[in-house]
Amino acid sequence: MEIKRYYGEILSIIAGVLIIMGNIFVFPTLIPPEIFTVVEPLINMLGALIAIVPPVLIFYTRYKESKEVEAQFTIFITDFTEAIDSGMTLPMALRFCGKKSYGVLTPSIRSITAQVDWGIPFREALKMFSHKVGSITVRRAITTIIETYKVGGKISDTLKAVGESLIEINKIKAERSVSVQSQILTSYLIFFVFIFILVILQSFLIPALTPQTDVAGITSMSGGAVPEMFPPEIFVNFIVVQGFFAGLATGKMAEGSVVAGVKHSLVLIVIGYSIFSIAGHFQISFF
Repeated sequence: MEIKRYYGEILSIIAGVLIIMGNIFVFPTLIPPEIFTVVEPLINMLGALIAIVPPVLIFYTRYKESKEVEAQFTIFITDFTEAIDSGMTLPMALRFCGKKSYGVLTPSIRSITAQVDWGIPFREALKMFSHKVGSITVRRAITTIIETYKVGGKISDTLKAVGESLIEINKIKAERSVSVQSQILTSYLIFFVFIFILVILQSFLIPALTPQTDVAGITSMSGGAVPEMFPPEIFVNFIVVQGFFAGLATGKMAEGSVVAGVKHSLVLIVIGYSIFSIAGHFQISFF
């Protein structure tokens, strides 16, 4: 079941790797050299995008869904506890909550309600629900409820404690997110300083070290090796690598998840590449 869950990511990675391998071993024998020289980097980039972007987007979508499940589960526990405290039996409380909307959690809540109505024990229904949920926090809360229900404890007290702990966890995560806003801003500023240095190197320093020949054919500079050591492609690679890992680190600091940093990585890479491309255009037109 776990392997089936990741079929999309596995197929995407395999497709991207096959494209890159074909570009190395197969395409050079099928495409004329003058055309292959132009399309080779584009094919490699296409393979890399296919291997990286879909899995990252799928993982981030699951991460966002897990966050919403945690928020809605806290609301459900609160409503469920209030229903039991009002004098309802457990099946009645479940039916009461099943009529409400809990976002992505609504089908699962209604599934638990139907299972209990069909005679399936509440503990077994919760176990099946726990297997479907991707959030570790929710799974731990469900395990606590199941153990309390198994030993015959007062279920309403346990639900109150679980609900309060979930609310406290959400508050801590929110406070952490607010406290690291300045660190996120610092990370973005450091990245833009990095881009600024690359632009200065590419637009001013390297052209200044490029050997120039006057009318008599005499070379006026002797730094010809420097431009060859630092072609524009290297700077683009610097931007992609720096932006990707800086974004992941920012997401880890802000939301406690590396996957959450993917959006920061995409923003940094796109902005950095755009700035560098625009600067390169002005350099060509200026010099």
